[in-house]
Amino acid sequence: MNKINLVVVLLIVLTSCNKNTKNIMNNNEQLSNNQDTFKVIVDTASVFKNSQIEEYKKNVISKGDPDSFTKLIIHYSNLPDYNELNKYALIMADKYNNGDGYSQVFECIIALNNNNENNDITDFAKINEKAKNEALKYLEKGASLNDINCMSKLQEIYRNGIGVKKDIKKADELKQKLKKL
Repeated sequence: MNKINLVVVLLIVLTSCNKNTKNIMNNNEQLSNNQDTFKVIVDTASVFKNSQIEEYKKNVISKGDPDSFTKLIIHYSNLPDYNELNKYALIMADKYNNGDGYSQVFECIIALNNNNENNDITDFAKINEKAKNEALKYLEKGASLNDINCMSKLQEIYRNGIGVKKDIKKADELKQKLKKL
């Protein structure tokens, strides 16, 4: 998963009043200047209990719950295999037409076709054509829903010709559309 997207998702979850996060930080410990804030955020993801994970899965499957999906993203981002996360991303995208689902399917397709690695958008260029087409299809669908993550990724792909023919016109159109949101 793109590290910037991961940090954004983690911050959203942390600010959504997660009781587990509050319990961890409730001992009034202050973060020291030299403590790695990102590590603290990622460590809080490990507090999800198996029963909570199962509840999040049920909520995604039965209701398309975006908060539960975000928590699953956090949980599975600590694992080296994207297969499980991809299952729930596909449900959010295909069944519930959710922009974050489309964006996450894009990320998972890259990782699953690149030895479970997806460090940044340039990894898109490393995957085979069939996988690129599938990933691009999901990204474009998310962009058509005005999902900011999908639109931003598409804009960067076309502007820099990452795995596709460079298309400045398309990139500029996406950039203008993003400005209007």
